[in-house]
Amino acid sequence: MTTCLGPDPDLVGLVEDYFSKTFDPDTVAEAEQKGLPSPLWAATEELGLPLIGIDEQRGGSGGSLLELLAVAEGAGRHAVPLPLVETGMAAWLLANAGAKVPTGPLAIVPDAAGLSLNGNRLSGRATAVPWARTARRVVALVENRVVCIDPASSKILPGADLAGMPRDTVEAIDVHVDTYDADVDADTVLLRGALLRAAQIAGAIDAAFQLTNRYVGQRVQFGKPIGTHQAVQAHVVELAEVSALTGLCVQRAGSAALHGPASLEIIATKAVANRNAGLAARAAHQAHGAIGMTQEYPLQLLTRRLQTWRGDFGDEVSLNIRLGAAIASRGDIMTAVTSVGATLGV
Repeated sequence: MTTCLGPDPDLVGLVEDYFSKTFDPDTVAEAEQKGLPSPLWAATEELGLPLIGIDEQRGGSGGSLLELLAVAEGAGRHAVPLPLVETGMAAWLLANAGAKVPTGPLAIVPDAAGLSLNGNRLSGRATAVPWARTARRVVALVENRVVCIDPASSKILPGADLAGMPRDTVEAIDVHVDTYDADVDADTVLLRGALLRAAQIAGAIDAAFQLTNRYVGQRVQFGKPIGTHQAVQAHVVELAEVSALTGLCVQRAGSAALHGPASLEIIATKAVANRNAGLAARAAHQAHGAIGMTQEYPLQLLTRRLQTWRGDFGDEVSLNIRLGAAIASRGDIMTAVTSVGATLGV
């Protein structure tokens, strides 16, 4: 049985203290309008947070996957407008390939199917690349090669996700790139991205729950807090449930991933997180009423991210189809979901 030891409490405390003091709603809203806040990136990089989970000998900050998940969860809880997960994933790919990890923000291509290599020359188009326009390098796994792209050599078409964060298109026409032998495949990249996005979702759901719980206890209507009304309590209870469930699933999947691919745990966790993100956004807005829909109130900073992240590294339909196919091939659902030692591949 997998044992979950948990992340370093000192790091968890540092993450919460720094993010809570640095990324208030006004700072996040300003970043949505003006783009990457370079001074805040520099301060965060100085703390070593973007490269947690990567061995120091490979240019990282050290720490385990559980510490990396703690950073991702904290970033989700405070809607941190920085490419922390993206930089960490790109650096992980480079470090595992034996390449030097550059300083500065990095971007990773979630789906490199539109890119092709001819030696060290890259051509093609990659869409919905988070933070490409602000990255020092864009990293992709193309045809079993880790590719490091200088954005200045390519055409970057700016776009944005629901949270106002960059989601760009990268176009390359016979561009020279640095390439390295990859020691992971595309599915391993997907699994890591799914787990990290699930951690961000867990943090944002928890923040939405805490914000909603405070609001319904303070907002008075008809002479008493609205949180005393049964209909409102139902929304708060749903938020509490999905918050606890998502956080526990991320913790369990992270622990399993320390000992193997953990594809069952990760795919199931991301599927649960995706569903819970939608449920949490709905419950939080319903409990808040009209104020929850305003730009001035911070709830929307969380729920717009939840709606964005639930589609990253596998949406509910694709993940559930993958889970169903794997369990059907086993022929015994109870064995598939209870025998962790069997390491069911999904």
